[in-house]
Amino acid sequence: MNPHTFQVPTAEGLAEWLDERMAFYQDSQELLSLVAEVDGVVIGTLTAVLHEPSETAVRQVQTDLGRRRLHIDNLGVAGSHRRAGVGSALMRAAEEWGRERGAEVVLLETEANNPMSVPFYEERMGFSAEVVVFRKEIGVLGE
Repeated sequence: MNPHTFQVPTAEGLAEWLDERMAFYQDSQELLSLVAEVDGVVIGTLTAVLHEPSETAVRQVQTDLGRRRLHIDNLGVAGSHRRAGVGSALMRAAEEWGRERGAEVVLLETEANNPMSVPFYEERMGFSAEVVVFRKEIGVLGE
């Protein structure tokens, strides 16, 4: 993981925060949370959100804003179970869930230089890199 854009979350209060988020989204029809497990041990997770077409889509340059979109927020597979089909199964389940709810497109972000996720999404899952997001740290005034 890129240390400039990722961090290990602080453990203190993390479980409570996750419980609050799950309670908030408990009855949501727009959130998908999947878990893959083997013998009661979690080996993979996926979280996705369904986004409705934007009311201002006709004034936007990105055509996807006028469509119902499934956004994959995160996908993680335990190192011991990578390349065993867990991530593919989670992604296929998410795509089917989105398709059943009228999603026309699936979007996600990953690090451009990630040697595992880029080939996974492009070669195994059939995604194409359509957008490049540039990032530059500029500091904070007064520092």
